[in-house]
Amino acid sequence: MAAEAARTVAQTGNMADQVSALTDLARLNGDLRERVRLLEAVMENFPGGISLFDDNLQMVLCNQQQMVLLEYPEELMANGYPSMEELFRFNALRGEYGSGDIETHVRRRMELARKMEPHCYDRTRPNGTILEVRGMPIEGGGFVTTYLDVTEQRRNQQLVAHMAHHDPLTDLPNRMLFNDRLTTAVAQVKRRGLMAVHYIDLDKFKPINDNFGHKAGDEMLIGVAERIRKAVRENDTVARLGGDEFAIVQTGINQRKDAVVLANRILTLFEKPFELSETSIKVGVSIGIALGPDDGSSSDDLLMKADNALYRSKSSGRNRFCFFEE
Repeated sequence: MAAEAARTVAQTGNMADQVSALTDLARLNGDLRERVRLLEAVMENFPGGISLFDDNLQMVLCNQQQMVLLEYPEELMANGYPSMEELFRFNALRGEYGSGDIETHVRRRMELARKMEPHCYDRTRPNGTILEVRGMPIEGGGFVTTYLDVTEQRRNQQLVAHMAHHDPLTDLPNRMLFNDRLTTAVAQVKRRGLMAVHYIDLDKFKPINDNFGHKAGDEMLIGVAERIRKAVRENDTVARLGGDEFAIVQTGINQRKDAVVLANRILTLFEKPFELSETSIKVGVSIGIALGPDDGSSSDDLLMKADNALYRSKSSGRNRFCFFEE
């Protein structure tokens, strides 16, 4: 509109018309400057990084927050704003996208950028900062990208999720997460393989709480959790089901003997007394074992039969293990 008003000024010969056209031009220029000022104010007051790109993916604006948040050096903008491709290459060279071929990183990102599609994802920078990156095409052409630091938010979410699935005292998976892992293991052995559920209960744990107090009892439970962790492999799951009851989902085994080896390893670890803050206490464990899919085809069935086998262990003299038997 400003260009049209300027042409009117040049073409008209009437002084009144020229004055009117000049007035219109000044007003349009003033409106344009005001819009630019408002746009710059919005960008500089945005709570994170924000940048604008034109139809050719050439950066036309970038706020100070983005330059700080993404640690852009001054020389990056020394000769004007970079293109999106130049920005991708700069990031790839400094390791923002991880290992791999630089040009491959650039090419893949440019292929996505040229689609001009809305997107939102989390990007973890090499310094550990987690950024929420959002991109949105602008009506009439161009693209806007925003960056928000969500590091604390994501860590808090992870902490809440962890607390919901782990025992607060021992930090072992709780019953909810155990059931989920057990269900997954049962589904896998329906196709092939063998797995075992070890139901573990401490022998005569109640007198420890009664005689030495709950603090000693808690120390004992933490020590028990550490010992059971040492006995299993990385792909096994150890959980505290409640009180002095623990359980293991043992996966990737081929024969009954593999479950025997683990149970004996646990019993051996409990031969040594626990050194608590005020006393030394020895405690044994009783273990009940059920094998899947031999003893059951559902997680509830296997856990119930492992509990049944645990009862047999305690009835047979404690500090031992028993397999489920019909």
